[in-house]
Amino acid sequence: MRNLFLALVTCLSLTLHAHPEWKEASCTGIIEENNDFNLTIRFDVPPYLINKLPKDASVSELDDLVYDRPRLISSTQAARVKFLSETKILADGQTLSLNVDEFPSPEAIKAQSTQQGEADRYPVIMPVKIHTHLPDKTHKIEIAFPPQLGLIFTNLRKEMNYQVVMAVAPNEKAEFVISDKPSENSGLLTTAQNFLIHGFNHVIPAGWDHGLFMLAMFLGATSLANALTRSLAFTAGHCLTLAAVWLHLLPTPGPWIEPVIALTIGIAGLLAARGKTSNQTVFIGAVAFGLLHGLGFAAAAQNKLENWTGIKALAALAGFNLGVEFAQVVVILLSAILLASLQRTPLKAYNIRRYLSYAVAVAGFAVMTSRLWEIIFDA
Repeated sequence: MRNLFLALVTCLSLTLHAHPEWKEASCTGIIEENNDFNLTIRFDVPPYLINKLPKDASVSELDDLVYDRPRLISSTQAARVKFLSETKILADGQTLSLNVDEFPSPEAIKAQSTQQGEADRYPVIMPVKIHTHLPDKTHKIEIAFPPQLGLIFTNLRKEMNYQVVMAVAPNEKAEFVISDKPSENSGLLTTAQNFLIHGFNHVIPAGWDHGLFMLAMFLGATSLANALTRSLAFTAGHCLTLAAVWLHLLPTPGPWIEPVIALTIGIAGLLAARGKTSNQTVFIGAVAFGLLHGLGFAAAAQNKLENWTGIKALAALAGFNLGVEFAQVVVILLSAILLASLQRTPLKAYNIRRYLSYAVAVAGFAVMTSRLWEIIFDA
């Protein structure tokens, strides 16, 4: 009888502390035609929340987590940050910025465990969805997963002509060669071209406020050539601060830079309305305003520049600034066409310039007020 009792106690103890049934993690990665890279990683979530491999987590430990709501909430929040920091995707050695589209919520974890029933409440296999964008002509992709996920079976697909499946051990990287290796020169040219497009798009169509500033500079110029010269001075200014942030000589600006940029639009509109500022003063002002706008560019482009080094970073900076300058020239030429069209009306050319300049000033100060409001009340 005593031996039977001991056997029952032993079985009960093993039941309480035995590892639950667990499954290997899996990852499916899909590279779209536009180079968007989407990953879905499915794994046993509760063990990851307690920082253990699935095979090492006991039922009692998992129950202590899942049935303690405050702990489950805090653990899930911390795990989301940890998961993003531990997951790395490199394209030809360049670490890419990642975005988490989906991460298991505390409610979803508890609901799925409950739905599976008392006997089968673990494992709780759920997906995390991540996306990033690959640079053009990427040759090799490397993926590092959180080590607590254990062995991960990874399936990478690119369109219809590429598929590779491999098992990735903890603390190792999955490596996928997805295209022929480009030459160094072609890589530099591609980098410059990509950032030229990014710089142009940052003004047209995304930077409507930047377009307002260019309109103000044009309205305050004495000629089209003078406006284009001011544009070059402005570009020189924002090129300096953008490079300074990239070299870590200046910190990446916070949200305060956005209302300051709107303030420069209002001031530029007022200066254009006065029309009495000397060319030397305006030239210096264009450089000064460019320095401030460069901080805004840096805030927007830093995530794209921080992973570039050496000559590729120079190509990226040159391409970005050329793209911005081309967009500024387009805005100035369109402004000249607009002014020429309005001058066909009974209004005098001087009055048209003043009215447009005041309109830009009002818009700039209004945007500044709106951005300040958002910073103050969203803080």
